[in-house]
Amino acid sequence: MSSSKYKIPFIKTIEAFFAAYKLGKPLHADVMCMRLEDQPDEKLIHMPAYKAGFFRIIHFTKPGLQFKAGEKKHDISSNCICFTYPGKTESWKRLNKLYGTVIYFSSEFLGLQALGKDIEKEYPFFKEEAELVLLLTDEESEEIKRIADEMIAEMHADAIDKIDLIKNELPLYLFKIKRLYNKKISSLSIEEKAYKGLLQRFKKELDAYIQELLSGKKAITPTVSLIAKRLFINSNYLNSVIKEVTGKTASEFIQEKILLHAKLYLLHSNLGVAEIAYMLGFENVSYFNRLFKKSVDMTPTAYREAYIEK
Repeated sequence: MSSSKYKIPFIKTIEAFFAAYKLGKPLHADVMCMRLEDQPDEKLIHMPAYKAGFFRIIHFTKPGLQFKAGEKKHDISSNCICFTYPGKTESWKRLNKLYGTVIYFSSEFLGLQALGKDIEKEYPFFKEEAELVLLLTDEESEEIKRIADEMIAEMHADAIDKIDLIKNELPLYLFKIKRLYNKKISSLSIEEKAYKGLLQRFKKELDAYIQELLSGKKAITPTVSLIAKRLFINSNYLNSVIKEVTGKTASEFIQEKILLHAKLYLLHSNLGVAEIAYMLGFENVSYFNRLFKKSVDMTPTAYREAYIEK
């Protein structure tokens, strides 16, 4: 059966996201600034995987969220920032009441396209290989929060020029974050940078292989040796580097990626469990079921029933 039946939901606008996450309605179509603790308590506890069509910067001042972008996941700590950008796939689970600030804005509001600038070069945290979470010191957190608080105050002010003021404050906010982000990246050793570079090559090659698998060009689930061969490196070396950078083996990394696609098919397609297993290169459906249950602590069928909208 064609994989065209599978589609990750694309939430294009800030207003559509607010509706999906049960946040009410934003005060402006292209920008919204607010405190996390002011969000309604009835908002979703669990947000299934989706692709965003807007930018968002969340500054957490306290822990309370389990965040996931693709195969990368992180339990949010105090004083950290998470980034969302158009095309990014992410999901999360809220564990406690959230505290901090969140700034939403559209590409049009940021205005970089009109200036002929590349947003990924201008702001490197808005790209796939960027760090998922930027950790801050207490002082850095206070500086970032101060600018966000100013934008939040303007967002709720009665002044007719409040959006213009936010439009001028937002680049300062992004620039301050870029300085902190670049500081973190520049502190890495040559070896750490080389390892991270190999990780990105590994991820891109794995993604390319999985796309070939889903389109029928490949027939078996990817392995470390298969991906290492495509990268022209030794599989043991690849495994050791991935373990050093991510804390898990390349095999575990591949398994999580495959199971991520399995989850997305279960939630966003009408394909049967066996069809999904075969599409992902499993010849034995029973093995696929056992692997899924071992990782997720429930069968594929139970997972679909637990999370799919009724």
